[in-house]
Amino acid sequence: MRWRTLLVVLVAILSLPVRAAPEAATDRLCANPRAATATLLDHLQPNNWQPSLAAACMDVPAERAAEAQRLAIRLKKVLDARGLYVALDEIPTDPAYVDDSGRNRIQPVPELPEMSLQRIDGRWMYDRSTVARIDGLYQATFSPASLAFQAMLPEVFMRRVAGVEIWQGLYLLMLVGLSLAAGRLAQLLLADQILRLARRLGIETTAELLGTTRAPLTWLATSLVFLWGIPDLQLGVRPTLFLMLLARVVLAGALLLAAMRTIDVLAGLFQARAADTTSKVDDQIVPLARRAAKVLLAVLTILVVVENMGVDVGGLVAGLGIGGLAVALAAKDTLENFFGSMVIFIDRPFQVGDWVVIDGSAEGVVEEVGFRTTRIRTFQNSLMSVPNGRVANARVDNLGQRAVRRLKLDLGLTYGTPPDRIEAYVQRIRTLLEEDPVVWDRTLEVHFNSMGDSSLNVMVYCFLDVPTWSEELAHRQRLLLSFIRIAEELQISFAFPSRSLYLESVPEGWPPGASAAGPAVDRA
Repeated sequence: MRWRTLLVVLVAILSLPVRAAPEAATDRLCANPRAATATLLDHLQPNNWQPSLAAACMDVPAERAAEAQRLAIRLKKVLDARGLYVALDEIPTDPAYVDDSGRNRIQPVPELPEMSLQRIDGRWMYDRSTVARIDGLYQATFSPASLAFQAMLPEVFMRRVAGVEIWQGLYLLMLVGLSLAAGRLAQLLLADQILRLARRLGIETTAELLGTTRAPLTWLATSLVFLWGIPDLQLGVRPTLFLMLLARVVLAGALLLAAMRTIDVLAGLFQARAADTTSKVDDQIVPLARRAAKVLLAVLTILVVVENMGVDVGGLVAGLGIGGLAVALAAKDTLENFFGSMVIFIDRPFQVGDWVVIDGSAEGVVEEVGFRTTRIRTFQNSLMSVPNGRVANARVDNLGQRAVRRLKLDLGLTYGTPPDRIEAYVQRIRTLLEEDPVVWDRTLEVHFNSMGDSSLNVMVYCFLDVPTWSEELAHRQRLLLSFIRIAEELQISFAFPSRSLYLESVPEGWPPGASAAGPAVDRA
């Protein structure tokens, strides 16, 4: 009887630590929100694969331990495939933590609200609502094709080589091939649609235009398909994040390039329409709007890419605001030129196509007004770039805005011309100009007004109503030729510079009969 009692007591003592150890271990693994989250993540690593411990904080009955392990593995795969990096340092360690509503509940991954931890009987557990959603999350994360592909492969393809399972490497090659094929297919299918749309909009399509749209379409489709297939690779969170970032950068670049090509096409369309209008303001607005749209798109794309890299864009913008003074000082000339372009656009001292002279040095036809410089095509056919800050403060002589163009010259007649012929010549020229449709009739002066050193000068002063310099030169030539023909009809000769030399004495050896007082004419 005594031996039987001692045996019962001994068995009871030995059994106490065996039952208490798992409970104590579970309490430690699930003591607070951070511990419960780390339990799931730390025990499902390739170098620490312990599904039983990973499932310790699952709110699943003990008799369903295998089910709890399966759900824990699936939840970890969902986090990795979606590239959801869990910041453990931001998860509280207070065992009595309460949220804003006063409940002992937390969402350790804000990007996955279906996953939540709740304090149950003193331990932090993945509650039953989370447990019930894991299978749905798993099915929504991975495509049926990838799951079927993985299921049909033999066990040998599940071996790891260089940290990656063999089936994952094969699936990656298939995904790359499928992405490139999708890009090529999009190029073939959408090229015709772009051509039809361009024809409907009245845009002149060329082989060069279609060629510029192929690369963005190809990379856009390629990056979309690749981004869609990344979760099916079931890689770790870091490789998944890297591949997602790479695909998103390519996608953003393709979208940016496609948008810029669209802006170029639309700008060309508006530029053609602006050329048909009488106003030149729209000719100046279109290039500025095109550049502004491109700059805005580039900035937005960079911000999106930076945000996808995990950088706090709000903090970055705030930092730029703090350093704004230093940036402004470093970019003084750039800002000066930018505001100079705004002044040019608002005051409009000239427009595209005007003939201008800036500070007496830069002369030519305005070809383009940009954000930093104004481009002038000189009469030597070179392209001169003048900073807008200088243009805004310079003296600009806009010859292109002249309503009429002045013609002023002196016609020098010889001193032997009779007065009646001079008078007839003046009258003939005045009549010619009065009847000419190009000559502006408000100001017309033709007079014999001076007696020069070697000529009798007839002044011609009038204005030509022509819009361009080329037309001005053509009409000047026509009128000058008419002046010469009238002089020939009246038998009038034009004078040229001459000098008369008088010799006071005849040097030795002077030809016999030469007069010392006679003139010697030197004509030049």
